Amino acid sequence: MTNPRDVKYANESIARWQSALKERAMLETNNITFACLRGVLHEIRARLPLKDLARFGNHLPAVQRGVFYQDWTPSDPVDTPDLASFERALADRLLPHVHMPEGITADVLFVIRTESEPFDAAAIGEVLPPPLKALWARF
Repeated sequence: MTNPRDVKYANESIARWQSALKERAMLETNNITFACLRGVLHEIRARLPLKDLARFGNHLPAVQRGVFYQDWTPSDPVDTPDLASFERALADRLLPHVHMPEGITADVLFVIRTESEPFDAAAIGEVLPPPLKALWARF
């Protein structure tokens, strides 16, 4: 029996994303890199209505999709008036284990956009909260 493409390439995909993020954000370890990726994905998840949350998740590769949904409890979306409020929540999520690197939100969004298939990247970009959409549009 053959494995579906998502399963076959799952490890390669997350390794590629982590390598790209580690290099772009100049992070020291894979643990910090993974914590930052997971933190941004979870903060995005917290800000999306259910329909958009499902659409975002469905366009992530298999392992990243699992990380996105990890420990998820459905709730009303958190308001995101600006990038600063998103990054404050992200810093709170990462502390005390990881001090948030400057620009990590933009770096993670860049990796998501450039490492995703164009069709998937377009679908992801459409559902981002407005402050993150503005960052996304710069890449």
